[in-house]
Amino acid sequence: MKKKQRITAELWDKMQYLFRNYYDRMVHACLYYDGKIDVDALKSVLIATTEKVPVLHSSFHDSVINPYWEVEDYSVADILSVKDTTAEALEADIEEFLTQCIPVTSNVQFKIRVFHEGERSVLCMIVNHMCFDGGDFKYFLKRLSANYNAMLSGGASVEIKTGTRSYDQVYTKLEGDDKEAAQKLYKNISTVKDTHYFPMTEPRKEDKSMINRRKVDKETFDKFRKIGKHYGVTVNDLMLAVYMHSLYEFGNYPATDTLTIPCMVDLRRHIEGGEEAGGLTNHTGFMQCSVEGVGTTINDTLVKVLHSVRKSKHDKFMGLYSLPLLKLAYTIFPYAISETAIKIGYLNPLIGMSNIGVLNPDLLTMGPYKPVDGFMTGAVKYKPYMQLALTTLNGELTMTIAIRGNDDDKVLVQKFFDIIVRNINTFIEENARYLD
Repeated sequence: MKKKQRITAELWDKMQYLFRNYYDRMVHACLYYDGKIDVDALKSVLIATTEKVPVLHSSFHDSVINPYWEVEDYSVADILSVKDTTAEALEADIEEFLTQCIPVTSNVQFKIRVFHEGERSVLCMIVNHMCFDGGDFKYFLKRLSANYNAMLSGGASVEIKTGTRSYDQVYTKLEGDDKEAAQKLYKNISTVKDTHYFPMTEPRKEDKSMINRRKVDKETFDKFRKIGKHYGVTVNDLMLAVYMHSLYEFGNYPATDTLTIPCMVDLRRHIEGGEEAGGLTNHTGFMQCSVEGVGTTINDTLVKVLHSVRKSKHDKFMGLYSLPLLKLAYTIFPYAISETAIKIGYLNPLIGMSNIGVLNPDLLTMGPYKPVDGFMTGAVKYKPYMQLALTTLNGELTMTIAIRGNDDDKVLVQKFFDIIVRNINTFIEENARYLD
């Protein structure tokens, strides 16, 4: 029997596996099209892509000494499925597909389902977070679109990046003393322990994975962004302020409490070549945003947020802290011991935020069809952990909170969305003079 090829488990592969105690390790995407996707063309693209990225058809082996991936045989049927559905059943079908979890022992680490509803198609994809993060998920979807369109036009080759998956690419833009300093950033920023919980019910046997969604319409979001532009702040800053302001209200936190929220940061900003460099992998760090009490108004809370995040934004090493510490732990200890040590030292945040950013419809076309709707979201969190994820498509903002919960939790999350939307509208009303 031919010996199977092995692939080194990189630092973030191991860390995402460690996070299995906090969430389901899946990353999710859903794109809606007003036209039919050519499934045969999609199959050809998926086979060629998967062949070029062996980790996508590998199983993970949790070795005591040093874990690894083992390349497996597969068929396109293991990856792609198609289902005809109805308008009434579509959203439930999407939820059922997106909330499944791919075992690390599976022969493939991503799955796609195309739903046909009349003359419309919806493309849904889940992938093991150990393979890549939201930044490379966006890249993957763009390449899927480009390769699919090339295939429809008679092209045969498929382009996807296939370079190194190593974490240390994040030092490639740095030189000399800066590079040396970055590689010595042993400070464990996860030790900033915030004890505020997002209100949810106690775990129940009927709890299941769910992706809760809420939209902010284009007109409202345009006004929100225009006011932000007047103040010279980003959508991320604005949403952090609204999010934190809403958490104080919904969680009934004392108004003078300090609240700390980690916000995900794409470390490709530090990589020479950006998203095109290396291979499909994880390059996500985070910055801490701390406010010492909630503001009387959302503008007041925004000032507190800006005071915190601007310190991070002016730090040329933003997001790079703790990486040398993790590398050291995995280097000097056998894997089983290093995982235990990191579990002790790493405090997973109870509440987080991830702004996945803009999904450009022009780069996600399937033939002549642009996505008319869609979203991406991170892993399904287990109680008591939660994260707000944000994506923008066609000028609309989609908020998602993916948790393992029950119907009562769903009601709570929808109430929280109500508060966020109300606070966005309040912010717009209080700053309406800047819309003229």
